[in-house]
Amino acid sequence: MNDERLYIDGELVDIDDTTKITMDIKSNLFRDVSQIVSNSTYTVKLPKTVRNQTILKHSDLVQARNNYPYLMHTARYFRNGVEIIKNGRLTILQVTDTAIEVCIVWGLFSQFSSLISKGTTLNDLKSNDKILYNLANEVEKFEDVKEKPYFYAGYNVWRYEEEEDLTWRTGLSMVSPGGRRDGNKKTWFEYRMSFGGQRDPNRKGLPLLHPVVRVPFVLSLIKSQTGVDFRFHEEAQEYINTLVLPLINRKANELTSEGAFSGTFDPMSRQQGRMTLNVTGTSSVIGEQSGSRVTAITVTTDATLIFDISAEWSFELGGRIKPVGTANHWGGGENDRYNFRSGCMLRMTITKGEQQEVYDIGEKRDVFSVVVPKGYRGECRFNNAGYGKIEVVKGSTITFDWVDATNFPNMKVLEGTIKATISKGENVPDGGFFPIAYNLPKIKVIDFVKFLTAITGSFPLQITEDGIVRLAPLSKIWKRRDEAIDWTNKIIAPTSENKPSELNYKVENYGQHNRYKWKADDTVKGHYDGDLKINNETLDVEKVMYEFPFAATDGNSVPMYKVEFDKSTKDGSAFGDKRGEGKKDEIEKTKEPSYAACKDRILRLRADGEGLAAAYFDINMQDILDDKYKDVARTLQQPKVIKEKILMRDIELLNFDETIPVYLAQYGAYFAVTEIRSSSNGIAEVTMLQLVFE
Repeated sequence: MNDERLYIDGELVDIDDTTKITMDIKSNLFRDVSQIVSNSTYTVKLPKTVRNQTILKHSDLVQARNNYPYLMHTARYFRNGVEIIKNGRLTILQVTDTAIEVCIVWGLFSQFSSLISKGTTLNDLKSNDKILYNLANEVEKFEDVKEKPYFYAGYNVWRYEEEEDLTWRTGLSMVSPGGRRDGNKKTWFEYRMSFGGQRDPNRKGLPLLHPVVRVPFVLSLIKSQTGVDFRFHEEAQEYINTLVLPLINRKANELTSEGAFSGTFDPMSRQQGRMTLNVTGTSSVIGEQSGSRVTAITVTTDATLIFDISAEWSFELGGRIKPVGTANHWGGGENDRYNFRSGCMLRMTITKGEQQEVYDIGEKRDVFSVVVPKGYRGECRFNNAGYGKIEVVKGSTITFDWVDATNFPNMKVLEGTIKATISKGENVPDGGFFPIAYNLPKIKVIDFVKFLTAITGSFPLQITEDGIVRLAPLSKIWKRRDEAIDWTNKIIAPTSENKPSELNYKVENYGQHNRYKWKADDTVKGHYDGDLKINNETLDVEKVMYEFPFAATDGNSVPMYKVEFDKSTKDGSAFGDKRGEGKKDEIEKTKEPSYAACKDRILRLRADGEGLAAAYFDINMQDILDDKYKDVARTLQQPKVIKEKILMRDIELLNFDETIPVYLAQYGAYFAVTEIRSSSNGIAEVTMLQLVFE
């Protein structure tokens, strides 16, 4: 007799003879990366005892007013003192007249479930990490970035869409040293040393270069914020350590500017004049520091700022009981109305060289009307306010003036405030800080991890620890042949012949051509997809196994900015130029680049010839399949999948290792266990795939 115990949310539930817990344990070794599965049970029928109904919050009642049936619950299952299911998740399937039917999943599911249900993306991850950004950024030395999570590495950000020009032309270029180039075309190296068609001698580095982020840093963010630690095997981890993500986006947020600029205006009692500002909060966009008293502020970097400005002012009606100038007064009813030429304005002026932008803060109208209770002759107060986005450029000055065109009697500026913050979602300005996590690709975390398993030739193990998912190399089971477990005497043979209970000749979800494809991007000219070929005419001709969330890359080309040209002509001659006298040469001049982002990319890091950090692409999926998937491919060419009934103790289920092969002397062959269906009678139905070795 078996001793079985099932705990739901820590509570021991009742089970009886009708409660059968059949477990289905699955390996992901021969599953494509997009079809990762977890262990599960078949339907478990719990008796409708008072205890069970109480623990399950009376989910059998229509009038139950709780969401218990719609939630995932923790489950632990013990059989003969062995805890076989440690971290299960239980759901209620349905309630019948005799039982409450539930299902348990465990293994990978408990780790992946929250990631899948929440759909967390990389740019959802939170971090205060940032890096200073300039319109030209210097590439760092390779040795200096070995321990840095993000930095500037060399790669090509330019995108060219030139029409082919077949006009006869010739040119002369130096082949060596320095490399061959087309004498009639400007190279990306020349473009990268210029911005807007000219090189700024005051700037160092590559224009418009975005930072790169190490993939291990991204995995650490995933671990800290989702609670899931993805641990790759040593070889895969070494490869992952070389991977970087160039940040295609350049969006600003609250991290872009250090602090928010703020200040208060001094009170004043005159009708016109420059206002004095007391700086109370500093920002990297504005040069003035906290504690200073100024009449102008200076912009230190191009930015889009959200200004929030207000000023409170007043004047007294006094003895005004008859029209004065163009102001008119009407009496009657409950109120008195005064009409004035205009109200007071707080004028903000942004000056850059000879250009000025003027923003009048207040209400502009043809007639400024003041309505007061009948007979009131006291003080009238008003608040002028302005709020919104304004683009400012480096070197501009901003001043504030009080404008009173009406000459209100006893007018006073009582108080005023200003606050300026960087606009979230706008581009990071020159001299601003580049937020790291905020600009990560909008790729689901689960898809990101699946991608890493694909390019490293790894698969996730079902035996997990709390918060840890371990990933093993696909080739591991072939390398452990010497450690194989002998199940020869464990088979319950259906007949006296050495034949399996069931024999199949194909593995699900595979075709003759199994494509691993990079995301489509019209800026990529090369072919870097992979095809895992299986010579089996009974399979579908083609299947897309996985489309990566990243696009491939030609060399180091990550085109984010488009180079546009102005064409003009000039007189000139060139050696070998066949033309008549007076013919014009066509020349091209670059205009300021425009942002034209490509699809998300992933690159590898190395040192270039000058010892600088260089980002490049060499992730050819066909090469990866030929190397890391060769054992899988060899075994899948003529697969033999058998099913056998095996005697299995509970402790063997608990300690089952899917990376160790099984040996069966009946067939003189080694097998990988792909699925185990086990019930409480000690007999398991096991599905195995014969391994083929070199």
